[in-house]
Amino acid sequence: MSVLLTNISELVTVRAPIAGRNPGERMRQLGIVRDAAMLVEEHIVWIGTRSQAERTFAHAPIERYDCGGRAVLPGFVDSHTHMVFAGSRADEYAERIRGVSYQEIAARGGGIMATVRATRSASEDELYERARSLVFSALRHGTTTLEIKSGYGLSVESELRILRVIRRLAETVPVRIVATFLGAHAIPPEYAERRNDYIELLCSELIPQVAREGLATFCDVFADVGYFTTDEAERILTAGADWGLIPKLHADEFADVGAARLAIAVGAASADHLLNISPETIPELARWRTVATLLPGTAYTLRLPMPPARALIDAGATVALATDCNPGSCYCENMQTVLSLAVQLCGMTIEEALTAATLHGAAALLREHEIGSLQIGKYADFIVLDSPSYADLAYHFGTNRVAEVWIGGRRVVTNSAADSF
Repeated sequence: MSVLLTNISELVTVRAPIAGRNPGERMRQLGIVRDAAMLVEEHIVWIGTRSQAERTFAHAPIERYDCGGRAVLPGFVDSHTHMVFAGSRADEYAERIRGVSYQEIAARGGGIMATVRATRSASEDELYERARSLVFSALRHGTTTLEIKSGYGLSVESELRILRVIRRLAETVPVRIVATFLGAHAIPPEYAERRNDYIELLCSELIPQVAREGLATFCDVFADVGYFTTDEAERILTAGADWGLIPKLHADEFADVGAARLAIAVGAASADHLLNISPETIPELARWRTVATLLPGTAYTLRLPMPPARALIDAGATVALATDCNPGSCYCENMQTVLSLAVQLCGMTIEEALTAATLHGAAALLREHEIGSLQIGKYADFIVLDSPSYADLAYHFGTNRVAEVWIGGRRVVTNSAADSF
């Protein structure tokens, strides 16, 4: 069915050239069409002004929808999340507020391992229902595509169960979901003295099984101090690539271990976190297509320095933003919050943050030619704000500024305003 949306105050297209990206200063160019109209089916068919639409479609037998003078933007693409898990780490959060570090908590068996224990004990249905709630919350806040990683199982049985939950979500919720295998999230306790055996398990058993079942698109590794070395990460990512899984990296979050450089070397789709990327690596990252995915919510929660967004953008890197939604270091599924943090604390303009949260999030998933901007031929995935200006996403922070969410040309969410008193 065709729908003609009219009376759009600002149609923020974030349009991109044939390369599908807008790095550097082009991140500020949102391609806004004012007093706009857009014809959609599953994909976007036509874009223009309202007056052009009135002339072009005056007698066309199509449904018309009045956007009420509100702004329309691409749906958010959240390219880094860990939404399938069990248990809570609210107690750890309280400890960190009192001054205990993330590393100290992890060293005594908390952190990732606390979630691993809870997740291993949970049933598939329990994991599905909790993750489904988070996915729908993200959807209500404007996310139309999101990536979900495994990584809280760290055993053959549990990792496969998490990935099957992700597949089940992809089949049953309207959000576009991309799966990533993160068996290399940490070394599980039963392999603490045999880490090479666990890496061999990943490379020889888990990765082949994930690939055979078609359970993931990407293979990710947490390469950092206390987790996996760059040599180990390269071995795991190479094994994944041999089975058709595209590399990604948790890179240089706590220290510069050279993970960003490894991401470039292995042709990773993205290098994520980058709080401690070396200044010398930033120009190198800008010369290649590996996306720099920044996760300011995690730095905020852990009270760490923010990622060097300004340096990366000024160097010409493709910079994306994502939530890193997880139970330990960033329990937030709201991309609007991430936009606010990026603008207030990372030195990004609102326009740069929007590009990073849409088009470049799609690039981090290698889907920039399908989603992430409003262009003819791309999926009609967009959000209608409750205001006439995209700036309200950052200006009126702490509230949900999304009134409607459309995916594939179909309205899937209406956030009703509160009744008047």
